[in-house]
Amino acid sequence: LALIAGKAIIIYVLARSFGIRSSARWLVTLGLAQAGEFGFVLLSFSLQNNVIPADLAELLALVVAISMLLAPALFIFFDKVLMPRFEAGQPQREHDNIEEMGAVLIAGIGRFGQIVNRLLVANGIKTVVLDHDAKQVDNLRQLEVKSYFGDATRAELLETAGIEEVDLFVIAIDDRERAVDLVRHIKQRCPNLAILARAFDQIHYYQLKQAGAEYVIKETYHAALDLGCEALTRLGFHPFRAEQLKNTFIAVENETVEGMYQNWVTSTDSGMSPGYRELFMQQEAAIRAAMQEDPGDHHSEHERGRNSPPKSFSEDKGATTSADDD
Repeated sequence: LALIAGKAIIIYVLARSFGIRSSARWLVTLGLAQAGEFGFVLLSFSLQNNVIPADLAELLALVVAISMLLAPALFIFFDKVLMPRFEAGQPQREHDNIEEMGAVLIAGIGRFGQIVNRLLVANGIKTVVLDHDAKQVDNLRQLEVKSYFGDATRAELLETAGIEEVDLFVIAIDDRERAVDLVRHIKQRCPNLAILARAFDQIHYYQLKQAGAEYVIKETYHAALDLGCEALTRLGFHPFRAEQLKNTFIAVENETVEGMYQNWVTSTDSGMSPGYRELFMQQEAAIRAAMQEDPGDHHSEHERGRNSPPKSFSEDKGATTSADDD
């Protein structure tokens, strides 16, 4: 403890002299207060060169080991005790006054919500964007993206934002649990309002759908499919054929997702139940079977690498144009 306290005092003074802000100053202090593995190296070197006696080396090695053992406790102390005090001492910013109403209310203007908002605004649709990250809101305002600071889970802010008048509510907040709670709250308050939500994974998809969201999309789903389509093209598949296979994959998943969702809803197992695993394996088998078929041209699977598009497919449509119907 004396070793940790001594190092902490020295590091704290140095951090303060370099102008490191208070919370970061304590993080640096507690993060470097314990001894490191290099201490064992120095002790071993000193012992080999008869700088210190063996009994003292053993005692110092024990001190180093104990200080390293206490390192996690120091970080827990910072996270649970010090950090809440710093946050409580900071002035809380009041939510912005919403000046204009829009047809679409978007909760969350991070990497996902930004794209949704840009597409809507580019097509002349007025939006009201809420985000609880003040820095993000200020940065977007510098880019002339109108957004408002505020917690979209607060009922009074939603009322100010015109939740009763909007046509759509888009949920793209980064907290998965709060997103589910928000869907449930909005559905209770405005049962006829269409809710579109972003999911982080398959389970989150099910949770949002169960809460009442009409349309849910997994944030990485289409990006992963586009990358997979590009991979097929680079491995020798004709671009049109790769696009067909991607669309077939989507179609089979869309046909089977409802059954998997219903199984998840009725399952008492919070994890992956045997019934769900069986449905998943059936889905994978259906996808593999569908990949061997070509409903457009009925090419042989042995020609999969160089299948040409049908005559109705124009080359100037580009490699990423999909078939009309798979």
